[in-house]
Amino acid sequence: MTINNSFIKTIALICLLQPLILYAQKQPNIIVFIADDMGWEESTPYGNNYIRTPNINRLAKEGIRFDNFYLTASSCSPSRASIMTGMYPHNTGAMNLHTNISESTEILPELLNDAGYYTMLAGKIHGMNTKGSQAKFQYLDLADWSKPWTMGEKWLTALQQRPKDKPFFMWASSIDPHRPFRQGKYPFTHNPDSVNVPPYYPDIPEIRKDLANYYDEIGRFDEHIGMVLQYLEQNNELNNTLIIVLSDNGKAFPQCKTRTNVQGLRSPFIIRYPALVKKATSSKSMLSAVDIAPTLLQLAKAKPLQKAQGVSFLPLLKNPTATVREFAFGEHNWHSYMAYERTVISQDYLYTKNWLPELPGTPAGEIVPTPFYQTIQRMYMNDSLDIKYADCFIAPRPAEELYYVKQDVHCMKNLYADKAKQATLKKMQSALNDWLKKTNDVFPGKEKLKKDVPDRKTGDANKEKEG
Repeated sequence: MTINNSFIKTIALICLLQPLILYAQKQPNIIVFIADDMGWEESTPYGNNYIRTPNINRLAKEGIRFDNFYLTASSCSPSRASIMTGMYPHNTGAMNLHTNISESTEILPELLNDAGYYTMLAGKIHGMNTKGSQAKFQYLDLADWSKPWTMGEKWLTALQQRPKDKPFFMWASSIDPHRPFRQGKYPFTHNPDSVNVPPYYPDIPEIRKDLANYYDEIGRFDEHIGMVLQYLEQNNELNNTLIIVLSDNGKAFPQCKTRTNVQGLRSPFIIRYPALVKKATSSKSMLSAVDIAPTLLQLAKAKPLQKAQGVSFLPLLKNPTATVREFAFGEHNWHSYMAYERTVISQDYLYTKNWLPELPGTPAGEIVPTPFYQTIQRMYMNDSLDIKYADCFIAPRPAEELYYVKQDVHCMKNLYADKAKQATLKKMQSALNDWLKKTNDVFPGKEKLKKDVPDRKTGDANKEKEG
């Protein structure tokens, strides 16, 4: 039998277009796995080969890994509010820790409801902790902070009880690896002698022990993801489910959480959706958390958020080298301590303006009482801490900072005064100022900002345990 060339070409074209045809015909299920205080560097896909994250690694191998995804804040409530609204924290009403989106503000699940989705939240709800916002989910099972090990079961219960005749959206919101560590059981433990000590910390026993415990928490988050993947496979739903893995801010360690540097704002961001995404791909294109909701609503064939400030990154799922934005923007407002900083980031540079340089860069309140922080604070006070590890204690701080993140990803060398970088500095300053004007972000004055709650040196009177 002879098969002509046109027939062969037709079959090849059908095979090539099949994923796009499936995408066009069916709304995908959507699961967003969001960790609580997980740094971008602490998983296998992002180069940490000691920490054990087999399920996150699987998703990266079967999907796409984004290397320049940035959150809008390195603090829980404002960061999550941005994801849900597609707006920057100072525009959502949830600019500080423990503040909430206005109940009249559109959020992602209500538009998915209108598009025929069954919407679920299982876990942490910061940024939406009002009756009006909670009512926008059709299923709600809030986190039990005393039992972080139960999160995987919560996610499975949510999936099992859903109506099977609707596409679904699940905000799978873990409380791992939030402090305190060492609560419950872990799938495996990590040896302090083998952790990766970042270059902005001294290599002392206290940090190694803290990092090992933190790794264990991430391992449990990964295990819970694996429970859901197994369920989806067993029920033939995996390939029609768009899966996202990300975090809400950097790790709960000094110079990370609540900071507007790379380790505070950059997040792991992995998507698996075989109808659109090729296996084992990566992208260096810039992305922001405000882009998530516009993209998911477009994929779900739902109406867009009327006030969204992000853009859909659907072109990147089809072509990882595409460009959807030049800059990402971040902010630091009150989280335990008074603060007001704004940051702009490109693929090459990060620039921060600090309206309160007289204040030290004290980390989140739950970090201050830890043995590691107290140890390095004593070393600093005794003049035995190398200056490169002392960033969180120095005051006054620089009012402006510029970092070449391509070579200095941990933002340790401030190039603000470098004569060779003045053209770049002006460009980044201009980009930040344009964004401030466009989003109506105006410094209200120090007297109008929320004051410190815990003590900056001891953490006493700390009420921010769930940030």
